[in-house]
Amino acid sequence: MSRTSWQTLVLIAVGCGLIAFVVLENLHARGSVGIPTSYITGVGPAVLAVILFRLGRNVRKLVRQEPTSMTPIGASRVVVLAKASALVGSALVGYFTAQVVVALGNITAPYPREQALAAGIALLACLGLVIVAMIVEWWCYIPPDDEDDPPSGGANHSASAA
Repeated sequence: MSRTSWQTLVLIAVGCGLIAFVVLENLHARGSVGIPTSYITGVGPAVLAVILFRLGRNVRKLVRQEPTSMTPIGASRVVVLAKASALVGSALVGYFTAQVVVALGNITAPYPREQALAAGIALLACLGLVIVAMIVEWWCYIPPDDEDDPPSGGANHSASAA
């Protein structure tokens, strides 16, 4: 599995942000108050970032062959979680950016000001999730083995070793 490039994440964030902006502006033009955002919205991505970071540290220990409770199967699950978190987190960064931009259009009113602040907090939490996910993906990279080294374990020994 290849690492997620930052260019892909930026493209996803910009695309989702533009789509969300158009939808939110159309709702606003029709007289709707928009999609409410609570201050608690940023807790989910923040908690996921902390969990992912801790799991990623265990994978890093596994790759460095340091003592850890992480298994190779568990490490593969962590890298998939990191990739999914990076992709979904970047989409949410775009969405919450659009919410902040729309709310800034009428920032003097109490409701849009509250919406901008709540969306801004969620935006920062999602941005943190994306950054942690990219770091964990980096930690999960397993360098290719040297061709001169014999394979570790298993019955796949070369004929020259006999």
